[in-house]
Amino acid sequence: MDQKIGGGTPYHEALLEEKRRVIRQALKQEYIMRRFSPKAMDQGGIVFDAAMQRWHALQFTYGDHWVPSVRNFMKFSMCSIIPIAVTYYFAWGPSHVKWTEAMARGEVDIHHPTRKRKWLINC
Repeated sequence: MDQKIGGGTPYHEALLEEKRRVIRQALKQEYIMRRFSPKAMDQGGIVFDAAMQRWHALQFTYGDHWVPSVRNFMKFSMCSIIPIAVTYYFAWGPSHVKWTEAMARGEVDIHHPTRKRKWLINC
């Protein structure tokens, strides 16, 4: 009952935050010990991190292990080719061609409401 009235941070969130703080402090202390130890000074003061090494290896060797497949092509087309084609069809497709031909023949009044809306698209 008192948790709903008082507001603020719930108890379990405060415990989790305290655990995170302790982990951050331990990692900071570990980094300082590795960075400023006499052995590290002999190596130029560089701290080796295995997680960063794995991440860099993944980033820089992705192209070496990528294999073209139908699934990759479908992902590419769903993200790039199909949206461009659909946009082009709706913007300059058959309805736009009919509209411009009707304007060229003089069937559409110059003050027609849809003509005012489409003044940017018309050629």
